Amino acid sequence: MKRWALAAALGGTLCGFIAAPTLAQNAPTKLKPKTSESASTVTVIVTNTRKADLVQLQATESGLVHWKKVLGALKSGSHAPTQLPHPFNCRVDLHGTFSDGQSMDASDVDVCQQKTLNLTD
Repeated sequence: MKRWALAAALGGTLCGFIAAPTLAQNAPTKLKPKTSESASTVTVIVTNTRKADLVQLQATESGLVHWKKVLGALKSGSHAPTQLPHPFNCRVDLHGTFSDGQSMDASDVDVCQQKTLNLTD
């Protein structure tokens, strides 16, 4: 498995494998993005800037192995909203697979601060 980059950023595309910044546990509610009606998920925009199409994106609470498909096919150059788990500590791990047979992993992404996920080569 080749490790591809997933950049979690509030703006612009970042290259490389980047850990999301830490959010203090006592941060004001106003810093958190809107959550779904169930308050167990958070909406983020996924942008695929890779040359290959995304086949699927999976997520789980950081450190766990209970993977859940959160996004299906996403063409290269496209973007789409998706619902990611919203665990108590805001951190998730992500796994993406692509049409060229490659995959990517990102650990400890802070979904309370990150509203955009950029899939990059």
